[in-house]
Amino acid sequence: MEFTAEELSFFKNVFRQDDHHAELDNHKLTVQTHVPSNLSAILENAKLTLLAEIGHYQLWFPLSLEIDDFGEFKTKLGTPEVVDVNGLERSWRIEAPENVTLYDESSQQKYEVLSLSSTGLTLRPKNDNVFEHHLSDQSLQINLPDLGSIKLSLEPVRTQNNIISARFQQFDDGRDKLRKFLFNLHRTKYSHLYGNLK
Repeated sequence: MEFTAEELSFFKNVFRQDDHHAELDNHKLTVQTHVPSNLSAILENAKLTLLAEIGHYQLWFPLSLEIDDFGEFKTKLGTPEVVDVNGLERSWRIEAPENVTLYDESSQQKYEVLSLSSTGLTLRPKNDNVFEHHLSDQSLQINLPDLGSIKLSLEPVRTQNNIISARFQQFDDGRDKLRKFLFNLHRTKYSHLYGNLK
């Protein structure tokens, strides 16, 4: 293998004992907000995640990058997913959320929400004659204080003593509303953890 004159010159400069500080003093750092056209296609609508750790909780913020008409980055920080990493890592769950109701319009059935996370819930039917298999056939809506209602469907996981555990199957664009509701509750309940954040 033979090196070109250009490559040999490069290696001489890399291993030269001379002081390079004079060259560095003349160098200026520049920041360019315009993205080269070959990169813009790759970075446009990029989906990233920003992690913040507070106590034994992790906040996973969805971060999206878009390029505007002037070729500059516009970032959008979404509502975080709150994850409890103490013991078994899972989405944070609030017990007995206040003023949260689950309702089935078709059967006029109401459910008491016993716990709620961004992945599922536990509930108790107000009517003891409702069975677990009815939930998967029904179109439900959950009402969140100050954020309105979200249409969803559930997949029952287990039933014990008329308490049903279920995971969310489908949201009608409501996952962000639910995350926002849970994040606000977490921030209120553990305000001492957020005290030093600005």
